[in-house]
Amino acid sequence: MGLDIGSYALKMAEAHQKGASLVVTSFGQVRLPPDTVVEGTIKDPEKFWEAFNRLWQNLKPRSKQLNLGLYAYTTFYDRIPLGFVEAEDFEQAVLSEIESFVPFDIEDIYIDYVPILKEENKYEIVFATAKKEQVDALLELFSASPFKINAIDVDVFAVANLFEYLYGPRARMIIDIGFSKTLVIFTDKFGPLFSREFNYGLGYVTRNIAQELDIPLEEAERLQFSPPEDERGYAIREIYTEFLRNLVEEIENSHNIFKGKYYFAPDEGFVIGGGSNIPGIKEFLKEQLKMDIQEPELNTKIRFAKNFDPEYQRLVGLTGFTAVAQAIREFIA
Repeated sequence: MGLDIGSYALKMAEAHQKGASLVVTSFGQVRLPPDTVVEGTIKDPEKFWEAFNRLWQNLKPRSKQLNLGLYAYTTFYDRIPLGFVEAEDFEQAVLSEIESFVPFDIEDIYIDYVPILKEENKYEIVFATAKKEQVDALLELFSASPFKINAIDVDVFAVANLFEYLYGPRARMIIDIGFSKTLVIFTDKFGPLFSREFNYGLGYVTRNIAQELDIPLEEAERLQFSPPEDERGYAIREIYTEFLRNLVEEIENSHNIFKGKYYFAPDEGFVIGGGSNIPGIKEFLKEQLKMDIQEPELNTKIRFAKNFDPEYQRLVGLTGFTAVAQAIREFIA
């Protein structure tokens, strides 16, 4: 199972390996009450478990093994060069380099790393860290439940790995438009290089529609993806215009920061997340960013159970991408 813990919703995907094929057998999501999850931290465990159990009972998955992800802004990752080191000293040398690099006390964080041999006797260490306080809180939360945490990953790496599995190792930009935040990930052929997250997501549209039309948030959510052909629709499109203008500005800022640091630009772009359902957003981003922007198609490499119709497969590929990435992480490692 892959569980994507967002501030707006819980999303869960189940997958298994059948021969050489990967199969997504179930996917679902459930709305979280406001302030249940804040900045990646579960603030109200009781409401979290109520939502989780509703989702679990609705999906009825066979597995109780869970892979979870950590938000980009709650982790720290980078790459560092490392010259030749004797085998028995390798781990100590790596940890020493990481300790000098991270902005935290090493006693307060968990560390994982992968060495990449760039050329003879020269490595690049890809590492990620997470605060022990946050990881331990997740372990404690699930410790008394019948569900077992199999792995805790960094969402950025899980998402990048799934894109690499689908489309090969390339320099790409991935735009994940969530409810409260948007995450922009930049990769090269070895994985994530840089990501930037900003507090601007689909919730801006929902709240402004509700305020402008003086309607409940639930009705605003219903109208935001299918604006009516009347004055209300005109008002909704005006809200989208402002939202998309600001969104593009932030994406361009992220792109410029990346190019200024790494001196190259991505070859292609993808859009995922709840905001990827905005009508015409792919074409709009393509025009404004002057680069090819695509939707991921999971079914190029992943099969779906027979009860998934094509449109639902597309929805999973957009809004459930991170949950699927967590579910299949071991199969594509």
